[in-house]
Amino acid sequence: MSHFSCDFHIHSTLSPCASLDMSPKNIVLKAHEVGLDIIAVTDHNMAENACYAHEIGKKYNLLVLPGMELQTQEEIHLLAIFGNIEAAAAFQEKIYKSLPSVLNNADYFGDQVVADENDNIVRFEEKLLLNSVQISLEDAISLIKSHEGLVIPSHIDGSTYSIISQLGYIPEDLAFDALEILSEQNIPLMLPFIMNKTLPFVTFSDAHYINDIGKKRTALSLQEPSFKEVVKALKEMRHN
Repeated sequence: MSHFSCDFHIHSTLSPCASLDMSPKNIVLKAHEVGLDIIAVTDHNMAENACYAHEIGKKYNLLVLPGMELQTQEEIHLLAIFGNIEAAAAFQEKIYKSLPSVLNNADYFGDQVVADENDNIVRFEEKLLLNSVQISLEDAISLIKSHEGLVIPSHIDGSTYSIISQLGYIPEDLAFDALEILSEQNIPLMLPFIMNKTLPFVTFSDAHYINDIGKKRTALSLQEPSFKEVVKALKEMRHN
């Protein structure tokens, strides 16, 4: 077993709140530079750029897991991480249909750019991605799991868009694989609100700018860098 450095919360140019420097290619180059072994690109309610980054990663011996930061109708952010681009693309298709048909105001929110492996602009996404998808928390979890994805609630110690800020606690019966926390110092403060005490904590960068990639990371003990091993490692990190 070896330790692999992971950052599973990175936004690209497809997220309007992210820097336009965050192209799939630049993300992979920076992740490689800062010594990450596995990353996930997780744009708001979309996975398209994650699929491009997945292909680029192969050239740099970097495993890029396609993902998404989904916003449920309760305004809760969930990291959905998939093992292959087919699953991510199929999931995105279903999520997109439930995204409100509100047009993006690029001057206010920022551009939503799909960019290919060579930094060419493929298209601009017209729907505003900073909206709640009309899917409940429970249904979102079930949908992610039906596509064999990992479900990790984002920044549970955050003041907005976290499951604790929105619900007041984390129910025991939700099929989460881990809990993302902004700061490990906040774990004791969060424990009273977490009904399932076995869930492991992870920390990622939530990078919106190039220099933030890898600033927060989690080391996973794996036989090899693969999605299957990541799933196994998170299960083994569960507390007794």
